[in-house]
Amino acid sequence: MDNRPDYEKGTVSGWMHRFMEEHAKWFWVLYSVLIVLVIYKAFSLTFLEKTPYSWDYAFHHITLALLSILMMREAYRGEFHMGFRGKGFWKGLVMCWPALVFLAVNLAGSLCIGRVYPESLIQELVKNFSIGLFEEVVVRAVLVGHMMHYWRNSPRRVFNAVLWSSVLFGVLHIGNALAAPLNTAFQIFYATGFGIIFAAVYIRTRNLWSCILVHALVDFTGSLTLIYLPLQPDYEAYGAAAADLTYLVPSVAPDWLISGWGLIAILGLLLGTALSVAVGIYELRKAKAEETALLWEKM
Repeated sequence: MDNRPDYEKGTVSGWMHRFMEEHAKWFWVLYSVLIVLVIYKAFSLTFLEKTPYSWDYAFHHITLALLSILMMREAYRGEFHMGFRGKGFWKGLVMCWPALVFLAVNLAGSLCIGRVYPESLIQELVKNFSIGLFEEVVVRAVLVGHMMHYWRNSPRRVFNAVLWSSVLFGVLHIGNALAAPLNTAFQIFYATGFGIIFAAVYIRTRNLWSCILVHALVDFTGSLTLIYLPLQPDYEAYGAAAADLTYLVPSVAPDWLISGWGLIAILGLLLGTALSVAVGIYELRKAKAEETALLWEKM
């Protein structure tokens, strides 16, 4: 039951609050589809993919993250805490250790021999931090936070929030299906598993920064090859320049490892997914239920 002062009838904030409270499940689905698949993905495909530069993408990510924050603050009159706090950061960072497997796989496939271009490095850091910020605000801060509020009187509160937010996190990657259907199906699978550890970290710490940082690092190492290329005028030029890169692992590893690298990478991602699920479940064990409940006493 909401114990705050009543909203004035007919106000936008009042309408948003009533919809989020009375139709929470519809809010989760509509918000996810609109903010990720329509405003973000459709807009990106229509306008932003005309250029190889990432600054517009970063601005787009940050703008949508800020709009989501403002929406929740307006709907709940500043009482909805998003997790931008200092306490719990290091604890959350340690809990994210299964991400080391994803980082290792990405690094092994992306490290090159050659010059690192500072302008490309800065651009990739900014782009991937903005992706981490955007996705963590949308899925963990808004969806997990609101699910924990909605199911506050349910004994299955944590289970429901982790399960449904992780499924949504995985399914929202379906926007990449047009470019690579098979890769997207696999991405949905491991993103769902990765979502479990992120949800567990956020619920156990209520700190969003650790999730943002780890998320950004995983994405950054996945696009690491771009830092070895000078900024290019278009995607074709990027492709041509990338064809000349000398990768570190193929240059020092034995032939048998190189020939089986695709399988090794898939096994690595499966291992990282399995560890994410296992560690996430462990961190949300019953022994931590009271500690978690105290952390989520307030919205």
